Amino acid sequence: MSEAVRPAQDQARYARLLAIGTHSGLALLVILFGIYMLGIVEPHVAHERLPELWKLPASRFLEETGLSGGWGWTAFIGRADILTLVGIVSLAACSVPCLLAIMPVYWASGQRILFAICALEVAVIGLAASGLVGGGH
Repeated sequence: MSEAVRPAQDQARYARLLAIGTHSGLALLVILFGIYMLGIVEPHVAHERLPELWKLPASRFLEETGLSGGWGWTAFIGRADILTLVGIVSLAACSVPCLLAIMPVYWASGQRILFAICALEVAVIGLAASGLVGGGH
């Protein structure tokens, strides 16, 4: 019998943090959606209006609901339907702490290229999330 192969330190650290992030994000998403569905907190858009709004283009949807694009939704974070977006954002961003956690491993081991790749990934994710750049729509 051969001995089990152990993952490298960077892989183990990344995987551990990614598991924590995704499980926490999913739990948060389920809890926040439950708050929304149970009516514990008032939504910004009433459930009854959703069928008529879902078929609209995004710009018209925003206009009809009084929301703005980008991070404008954060102004309505106290509303149940908007609060669910926090769970989505946590899932979308959970790779950032993982990348930041493995960067010291790469630096200490002299793997400057991998360190730089991680730094660039974090920068690109941050830039994309900032809303400073757009895709032509």
